[in-house]
Amino acid sequence: MIRTISSILLQLAVCACAAAGVILTTRLGGDFMAGATAFLFFTIQSNLWIAAVCLLFAVLQAVSLCRREFALPRACATLKYVFTVSITLTGAVFCAVLAPTMPGSFSSAANVLTHVTVPALAIGDLFLCRAPAPRYKDFWWALLPPLYYVGFAAVGYVCGWNFGMGNNYPYFFLNWGSPVGAFGFGGEGEYFMGCFWWILLLLLFISALALGYIALLRRMQKSGLQG
Repeated sequence: MIRTISSILLQLAVCACAAAGVILTTRLGGDFMAGATAFLFFTIQSNLWIAAVCLLFAVLQAVSLCRREFALPRACATLKYVFTVSITLTGAVFCAVLAPTMPGSFSSAANVLTHVTVPALAIGDLFLCRAPAPRYKDFWWALLPPLYYVGFAAVGYVCGWNFGMGNNYPYFFLNWGSPVGAFGFGGEGEYFMGCFWWILLLLLFISALALGYIALLRRMQKSGLQG
């Protein structure tokens, strides 16, 4: 029971921090259109996804406390796993790729909440909540949100959406008009390779991350620490 209650508290903390982070992010631009632009980014979308799933899990786990025979549906557990991989990607890419190119990025409460706090809480809860461990074949589902966003950003690039500061792409690694071209190499700074190679690298990272989570969760389940 203590573990379930702790998990519920973590899930509610994810929801609260995601909501606060999204609200603060939409206020950074100072007007409605600038605020609405925030929802075009994977950061905000992944925060909303994981917050929605955590809220669902908090309700389901509260039900399980009242009804001992109630079992968390495997489909919901898979959904939580998938969107935890997505929010982990948000945190990892920001800390390892974006933050080094953005001086003072960690001084923003919005950045810290959406890129660090929410991912850390969600990852912690993935291993704390008593949900059925995903199967190895479920790893493919974890690729869908990032692939959807690659398509989403590509449509935005072609249609000329303004992702902020007049850019028609959300992140430099999704800029199909890269100085080195989509498939090129040899540029300066973050443009040392084209966005195709960045996307391929990120997909390989996501695959390794997704499979790693499954391996850890299944080992915990086998030892009686999960599920």
